[in-house]
Amino acid sequence: MNKSGLKKHSSEIVKRLEAEYPDVKCHLDFNSPFELLISTVLAAQCTDIRVNMVMSPLYKSKYRSPSDILKDGIDNYRENIKSINFFNNKAKSVLSICEALVNKFGGKVPDNMEDLTSLSGVGRKSASVILGNCYGKNDVIIVDTHLKRVSARLGLIEYEEPEKIENELKEIIPADDQFYFSMRIGEHGRQICKAKKPDCGKCILNDICPDAFKF
Repeated sequence: MNKSGLKKHSSEIVKRLEAEYPDVKCHLDFNSPFELLISTVLAAQCTDIRVNMVMSPLYKSKYRSPSDILKDGIDNYRENIKSINFFNNKAKSVLSICEALVNKFGGKVPDNMEDLTSLSGVGRKSASVILGNCYGKNDVIIVDTHLKRVSARLGLIEYEEPEKIENELKEIIPADDQFYFSMRIGEHGRQICKAKKPDCGKCILNDICPDAFKF
């Protein structure tokens, strides 16, 4: 499919996803950019449900800022998050992030890609989650496993590397639609276009999906 055809194809997908998932939101619970940043790092290779279960009470009771985590220390923090996958390495990353936030950014979470990705354990995907959900940036693509899988099935992407996928989609999805496209296609991947058994019969995109009913 040429670039013009891809743009037309993606435009129809954007329109249908918006109608199907008008109120899509982040699955991680948060009340500030700081909370979402930390939870996003902890959610790598762990479920959002588990992270919410562990962190929501902690944010309310003791970890309201990066300084709070630094004051508590890595041993206490590690103990508090031990039910989260890879808690030891993640605790080190979180403490490093908190040190950088305090020492380089005045205790505030940065609002740009370059500064966010300078933080330990924060890649472009995590940074895009923060920028879109907390700072109203629409021109970000969140390349998670759901977006990667569903976009490939829909014929929107050719590459497998996250940054190449991001660039591919930025070329065909209008900047103002990119963040919510990411959120909605992710939700579609969770509910309908699942990894092993996609429910093509219930899919709002099955008539324009090259992979529909192949599974």
